[in-house]
Amino acid sequence: MEIHNKWISRGYPTNQSWGWNKAHPKQSLAEIGMAHTANALMLNFVEFIHWAPIIPAFLMAHSILHHSNEWTTYFDNDSQRTLLFLLSPIVAFFGGLPGIMMHTYEGWQVATFDSPLRGDDENTNVIVSDKNNQWLRIVAYFFIFNMQYIGLQAFSYAILGPSYFYGCLKFLSILGFFVGYLGNQEYKATFHFKWGETAGGSTFPLAWATLIPFMLSATLNMYAFSELGGLVYPGFFLYLFSLMPPIFIALGGAIEGLFAETVFDQKIHAFAVVLFNIGFWLELAMIVQGGNTLSQLCSSE
Repeated sequence: MEIHNKWISRGYPTNQSWGWNKAHPKQSLAEIGMAHTANALMLNFVEFIHWAPIIPAFLMAHSILHHSNEWTTYFDNDSQRTLLFLLSPIVAFFGGLPGIMMHTYEGWQVATFDSPLRGDDENTNVIVSDKNNQWLRIVAYFFIFNMQYIGLQAFSYAILGPSYFYGCLKFLSILGFFVGYLGNQEYKATFHFKWGETAGGSTFPLAWATLIPFMLSATLNMYAFSELGGLVYPGFFLYLFSLMPPIFIALGGAIEGLFAETVFDQKIHAFAVVLFNIGFWLELAMIVQGGNTLSQLCSSE
């Protein structure tokens, strides 16, 4: 049967929708003088670097699998900890897929946000070629932070072990996930941020119920990195080198949330994601070095 409404399967951009084709800059970007940053070359680069962390994530998992016997011995012969250690970088990458979906929907542009849920007395239609959808952003943030929580806790549990927190680490990890996922989403950490003479806007549209478990998990994760650093980087620069991976990843998130999504300069968005990538590669170097160190220790015994 012929479909008369051709718009029913239309995408964004509409015509010439090869993977490298990008929509024209959104109207709201033109209004704040940022349309020139949303050129196709920049948007394709932003898309590429969002996918790029899958490479170090896969290589981390491969390295852990290659040295699985050594890691299992290091983890007090607990193969479950080795499995969680292997899965943690994979979960960390795929936990970012809701963000990739959101960016694809928005044409890979960070632009002024508007909500389709403003109320019955207002026009609640958000035109995709004009602004970004705030409700979509909220949903994407919700899944990103909950999935990243799982990745962080998997890493921390693997490194620290089940005896941590008086043997309650597993229970607390599961509890934290359910609090973040099922907790009240009404009260959010959203605030308005404006840098200099830029447009400014709301940021961190995330419920406290989700954000607090994530922040506790991120803090524990940094401690776990420092514990792993005792194996990989013993010596004076232990904390500097071992904390660099999570710090770079956290900086990328902070810059994207605070600056990219309030200044609406696509170059800032790209810079933030480059920091993500650096963090992943530094973590890869740490895990590879750890596996090699354990292999040498086992062969010398």
